[in-house]
Amino acid sequence: MTTTKKYTAILLLLVILGCQKQDTVDNFPIMGDLPMGEYQVGFQTLFTYDLTKNAIPYSDWDGNLYQSPTSENGRQYQINIWYPAQPGSGTPLKYADYVDLMGKQTNFGESEEQKAFARQTFITQTRNLRNIRDTENKVELNTEQLNQLLDLDIFARLDAKAAEGQYPVVIYPNGSSPAYQSITCEFLASHGYVTVAFAPKGRFSSGMEISTIGLEVAVDDLEFVLGKVSEKSNANMNQISILANAISSSVGAAAVSRNEKFKALISLEGGFISAFEQRLLNGSSFYEPENIQTPILFIYSPHPSIDPKYTSHLKYADRYYAHFPQISEFAMLNYGMFDEFIPDIIGAHSGNTKKGFETANELILRFLNQTTKGESGELFDDSFMSSRNQIDTTFVLPSLPKPPNMAVLKDTFWKEGLDAIETMYQQLKSEGNPQPFSMNFYTEYRDWLAWKKDEDYVYRSRLYDLAYDSYPKSARINYYAGYFSMKREMNEKAKRFYRQALSLCESDEDLSTSEKSTLRTYASDDLNSLLK
Repeated sequence: MTTTKKYTAILLLLVILGCQKQDTVDNFPIMGDLPMGEYQVGFQTLFTYDLTKNAIPYSDWDGNLYQSPTSENGRQYQINIWYPAQPGSGTPLKYADYVDLMGKQTNFGESEEQKAFARQTFITQTRNLRNIRDTENKVELNTEQLNQLLDLDIFARLDAKAAEGQYPVVIYPNGSSPAYQSITCEFLASHGYVTVAFAPKGRFSSGMEISTIGLEVAVDDLEFVLGKVSEKSNANMNQISILANAISSSVGAAAVSRNEKFKALISLEGGFISAFEQRLLNGSSFYEPENIQTPILFIYSPHPSIDPKYTSHLKYADRYYAHFPQISEFAMLNYGMFDEFIPDIIGAHSGNTKKGFETANELILRFLNQTTKGESGELFDDSFMSSRNQIDTTFVLPSLPKPPNMAVLKDTFWKEGLDAIETMYQQLKSEGNPQPFSMNFYTEYRDWLAWKKDEDYVYRSRLYDLAYDSYPKSARINYYAGYFSMKREMNEKAKRFYRQALSLCESDEDLSTSEKSTLRTYASDDLNSLLK
């Protein structure tokens, strides 16, 4: 090699190394002290449409409509994707690029007007989040503070070349994607995850509806987004997890209830752990808690509506709880890190929001590595917890033995008879599950047996003996146990069940007012006919 060629090769190597060095986390204060992974991170945004639905306008948090849709292409989706990338490729970005995307949720065009709208939206939402905690000081970001955030270099690079191979997928729904959850998404992508953020929408506007219908519509959005992600060659669709904040955590729970594909669910300061959102979920005919069998991590902090007891009924899922006593809900978003640059950006906290945010992200990564990648170890082991004083309480509720799904239980009946169902029930009880089958199971299985499978009511009577064994305080269960006993002319047994149904009816919280009225009428009529 000539001297000139030698120097050229050395210079090229230094340039390559210099480019790689520029992408080390030390040059990105926005990432704080997060222990980044081995991968550089790429970023891209997909602007796409669901052609089966109408286009919708943009709605702010107060319900004001803007940007009436000009496209006839259908329901608009902005899908933001971070992924493991090859070093040195792609275009450097600023945090401003994420904020500007907030203005392109429903209108995908480029204009200075949209950019100004996005930045004002960021200011307004930041002020509103601050006012939740600090009702006295109506302070919002000034121009200098906003520019300080917008000018921050971000770790991800636009359209970087993807690293070879396939990687687990983490989907992170959030109404202000991608500006609020970008740090977490970049962190996970650096550790070998394809992370996907999008904003769930409502039926008639971009604002998600806080209702049971709103949850169902948001799940439809989530499934549409995953369908688009499945087209990516680097996405491993056999390893999908959901990470969600606020009410989006209940969107995640509803999705997991419908779809066994999900390997893990993380409620990051989510309302899923509240009575209010449990009521929203239970209002859906699609939501069945017994179908939630994937591991769940609950990261939560003090709040009057939040209590782990509201998720104790999810008995077929391994549940992990970590309490952060000095952090609040929205500090688990990018704001937790931004507090370092603009103190009290969303109100004062008693703890260090940066450390809390970093600890939560490390815990999320550990949980995903164990549930998705199969890494061994305990989530809350001493080596991790000893230096994380942001957490004061952790505990685990292990799952109970799970029954087969309905398809298997129907098939078992045809091949082995109801004896096999009863044996299965007793086996599950002996393994520690006091209520092996859900209330919903008895309703569905009863109705299935009724169609030319149980003309003399023997099977349904035996089925409700099992139901009564599990749910003796249920007025509905007692009523049907009485009804099928009466059909078999076991009248004394029927009378006993009918009387119990009537005595329990008024206090049974599982029954609506109209259901109570109907049950009282039918049980009373049947009991009176038996007493004649």
